[in-house]
Amino acid sequence: MSDPAAQALQPRLLQTQSTGTAGSGAAATGSGPGNSDPARPGLSQQQRASQKKAQVRAFPRAKKLEKLGVFSACKASDTCKCNGWKNPNPPSAPRMDLQQQTASLSESCRSCGHALADHVSHLENVSEDEINRLLGMVVDVENLFMSVHKEEDTDTKQVYFYLFKLLRKCILQMSQPVVEGSLGSPPFEKPNIEQGVLNFVQYKFSHLAPKERQTMFELSKMFLLCLNYWKLETPTQYRQRTQKDEATAYKVDYTRWLCYCHVPQSNDSLPRNETTQVFGRNLLKSIFTVTRRQLLEKFRVEKDKLLPEKRTLILTHFPKFL
Repeated sequence: MSDPAAQALQPRLLQTQSTGTAGSGAAATGSGPGNSDPARPGLSQQQRASQKKAQVRAFPRAKKLEKLGVFSACKASDTCKCNGWKNPNPPSAPRMDLQQQTASLSESCRSCGHALADHVSHLENVSEDEINRLLGMVVDVENLFMSVHKEEDTDTKQVYFYLFKLLRKCILQMSQPVVEGSLGSPPFEKPNIEQGVLNFVQYKFSHLAPKERQTMFELSKMFLLCLNYWKLETPTQYRQRTQKDEATAYKVDYTRWLCYCHVPQSNDSLPRNETTQVFGRNLLKSIFTVTRRQLLEKFRVEKDKLLPEKRTLILTHFPKFL
């Protein structure tokens, strides 16, 4: 990633080494200390991304164009191959780009020597809504850039890098992101996990009194919510406890989950699907044992964060339900 946009992102890497970014770090595993809701471990990541996008979208038009110029190919001539404007006066410290004076459209690119205006000429008559959509993708690209560098698992890193390149391309072409390849399109299984769990609850607990039946229904909805925000174990981890054929199938599902469910939670430029609505019995069977253990442990450790009215329900009844 030696292009101008990647180099422009490098200072941010230093500042975010100790903080969670989209799709990576302790917060994404369901064990991060900064999560206010144990049932939704990815929530703080979403909030950070939303705040950053609101901040960027509040920039003056000139500052927005400068930010998009970093990801825009030079159009000064057919022979110029520069694919992103590079600030001749880059910020000297992490995050200083937010306070730095806006570059003028006549400012020359440090890479190709052409003006910023030559990189953003295609945006001259673009609506504010479209500019803001593109800026949202820029923030997601920055998040994914951090995730690529911080992620240690090879399979996950490859998916992050693929999505990083996909969004870079979409900014360049002003297009909508579409995940391509052999993964297929959601839903991947029918009936889905949500339908299966609710049908099971109806079948298993229909004989109970209305109040007890309602308790089981609430627990099932809580379980489904947790699954939608839980970070699954990597294919490498899964491979250590299963057979080769099962591990191969799980890797496909894991990649689908990253692309369509997990990463879009905090990178909303990508179309998002709920895990429990696009996967079914096969994935649930693969993850249930480990996820059950992680869930119960998380609720036990973080019981003080639970709402008082939910504490008894979760700590007393949830283990029995699972």
